[in-house]
Amino acid sequence: MREFIKKSMLSLAAVAFCLIAQAQNPIMSTTYSDAEIEQMISAYRSNHSQDCFPPNTLQQKFMQDFPNAFDVEWEMYSNLYEVDFNIQHKDFEAFYDAKGNLIMYSRKISHYDLPAIVKNAASNQYPKYKFEDVKKIFRGSQVFYKIEMEYGDSEVKLIVKNDGVIQKQWFDY
Repeated sequence: MREFIKKSMLSLAAVAFCLIAQAQNPIMSTTYSDAEIEQMISAYRSNHSQDCFPPNTLQQKFMQDFPNAFDVEWEMYSNLYEVDFNIQHKDFEAFYDAKGNLIMYSRKISHYDLPAIVKNAASNQYPKYKFEDVKKIFRGSQVFYKIEMEYGDSEVKLIVKNDGVIQKQWFDY
């Protein structure tokens, strides 16, 4: 009987771990290509979104993807919804289409949590700059990092792929 209870407890722990892991890494939609997602997000950011109350089905999908979210704020432009929220006092941002497909999300991380290849790419490109703000971005099938670095009054922003390749860089004056 003890062996049965022990195995049952281990099975429950494994199921709980899988549910927690899934909740922390929601399933991304494969409806759109990476280029389409980039274009949709770019159009959203270049227009005026409005605060909104999303449909119940979209709210349910969001709560399924991010069950521990709090301080939730929704905005919409065209057929794209942006939701800003917190989980364990970390900033998150997610984008859903009108059908409830999660197309992108990001979370703020410490520069200490950057993969070495990404951190080295940024540091080698801008050796005098210090890390200021970092976001890990899940978009379609890819993982990116948006890194803001400062040196004196100068600030540079980088988009770096998970493999350390710098995709974009620009100075913010």
